Amino acid sequence: MHQTRHRCQQRRREPALFRGPGIVGYARCMWQRILVFCFLWVVASAGGTLALERPPTLESLVGERLEFRVRWGVITAASATLEVLDAGHGRIKLRAKARTAAVVDAIYPVRDQIDSTVTLPGGVVSRYLKTSKEGWGDRRQVEVVFDPGAGTSRYFKDREFQRLLLVPPGVQDPLSSFYAYRTREIPLDGDVILDITDGRKLVGGVTSVLGREVVETPAGRFHTVRIEPKIEGIGGVFKKSPGARLFIWLTDDGWRRPVKMQSKVVVGHFTAELVNITPPAGS
Repeated sequence: MHQTRHRCQQRRREPALFRGPGIVGYARCMWQRILVFCFLWVVASAGGTLALERPPTLESLVGERLEFRVRWGVITAASATLEVLDAGHGRIKLRAKARTAAVVDAIYPVRDQIDSTVTLPGGVVSRYLKTSKEGWGDRRQVEVVFDPGAGTSRYFKDREFQRLLLVPPGVQDPLSSFYAYRTREIPLDGDVILDITDGRKLVGGVTSVLGREVVETPAGRFHTVRIEPKIEGIGGVFKKSPGARLFIWLTDDGWRRPVKMQSKVVVGHFTAELVNITPPAGS
């Protein structure tokens, strides 16, 4: 009787996971342990594969040209390109161009070009130039000239000097900031913060990694990392409506190419999808 009572007390002290009569209880126990092991193995494996591949360098991107179609709802409203050009004398030129499609030209034509001149090595920005013709108005120009030695930027609008701004070392413009992000190590458990200016104001741009996704575009099927840049109050190639969220899908490889961009703009939602890749020379 004493032994029976002892076994019953011992049985009550066991976790519910291990209870059960004879072989049934043993099988349940082993099955639970296998599930726990598998769960821990998946978590450990995921942790090992979360790290992104080593990023490209700015030098390795020279010659790259990415072409996009831009949809406004279901309408193909525009085309856009991102290029990395050799500017000579140890410099490269980052170029973004956008133009509306014929169906939109009759309503509101847009012809935009942004050039960012960057000195190598280190990716020090020296000049930002945006030329735009939007709607039926005159062509407009914005230029920002950087002086890294003095820690300043000078803002010109239609060739007239407007503002002098103090900027920190390593500051980026609205276009170069994207390439600065592409070419640096990205922590998947934290944010990347870059100092960014459009010549009128200086902000700390924060970019977060949201996860991995498989994306289909006209250029193919890509394994990607989805990121969210948060750059409020800065104009440029990734300008969006106030308060709207911008998402960018980068290839989950050593190139980190943008294959899709999505956000809300003043007149609705837009989605830019990659349609063609011209890789860098020699790649």
